[in-house]
Amino acid sequence: MVSIGKFTGREKMKIAMLFGDFPYCGTFLVDKMADLQDRGVDVEIFALKKLVNEGTPRRYFEYKMEKWTHFLDYPNNFLLRILAAIPKFIHILFARPVILSRVLNFKKYGRNALSLKLLFWVEPFLGKKFDLMHCHFGPIANKFLIIRDILGLEQKFMTTFYGYDVSHIFKEKPANYYDRLKKECSLFIVMSQDMKERIIGQGFPAEKIEILPPGIDADSYTFKERKLNEGEPVKIVSVGRFVEKKGFDDLLKALAIVNEKSVRPFECEIIGDGPLRDEIHALAAELNVKKEIKFKGYMPIEDILKIFMDRHFFVQPSKTAKDGDME
Repeated sequence: MVSIGKFTGREKMKIAMLFGDFPYCGTFLVDKMADLQDRGVDVEIFALKKLVNEGTPRRYFEYKMEKWTHFLDYPNNFLLRILAAIPKFIHILFARPVILSRVLNFKKYGRNALSLKLLFWVEPFLGKKFDLMHCHFGPIANKFLIIRDILGLEQKFMTTFYGYDVSHIFKEKPANYYDRLKKECSLFIVMSQDMKERIIGQGFPAEKIEILPPGIDADSYTFKERKLNEGEPVKIVSVGRFVEKKGFDDLLKALAIVNEKSVRPFECEIIGDGPLRDEIHALAAELNVKKEIKFKGYMPIEDILKIFMDRHFFVQPSKTAKDGDME
């Protein structure tokens, strides 16, 4: 196990969590934040963008996570951005004037400085100290390296990879995209042995990598015996974002075959949404399975669990997308 620092346990541990979109990033990550708080850990969240939708887990609201989340986004309108940047500039000027020259270093940080983004990224971290900083997703860790530079942070930090950030990104970004992260990050968490082997192949140091598969709260999934009664349709459920790697097109094609060859009727509820929404709906109509499928959109995990209890089985397709994106 890689050591990321010492903690005595005599005081409350303080962790900074860094995300892109929050709480949209995923139900299991919202649960992790809530579970850490339940265990007495002081968590502060820093997110580049606030994104709440109908699928946002209820624990986000129950734990009032917005109150312990700092959103680092900024107005798209540049004039409004300048106005919003003024109090942040003043805060930095009085709190740590020495870093203003770094925040506005256009030569080193290019468009990130010229667009004033760095004022919004850096200011919320002023005066804060953490026992650990944890970046979720590789591109967020790369952005954190800039924040770390400007603030002169020396404490260790860790990064968790989830999928596209160690698959598709290797085709999209230059070969040196993660070079600095490989050197400066103390610990990398990956989801599987396959993912570990893939990033080692990309030059990540094996001694810094730990495998930690995403888990679930098993107590939330109450056991229920499934029975298929005479004449009853087979009830299927699938959950995920409508992106290529989730394989919903393959699921629809498989259901079309079942629809054609099986005498047993079926019903399939697909929970989720995403950029391929129109294509997925059009394919269901083209394959003549739209009557058998109910598209439910995004739903809170609490409602999804209720649906699970009344279905015969859950199906989760997955594949490598044409652009290399995979879990």
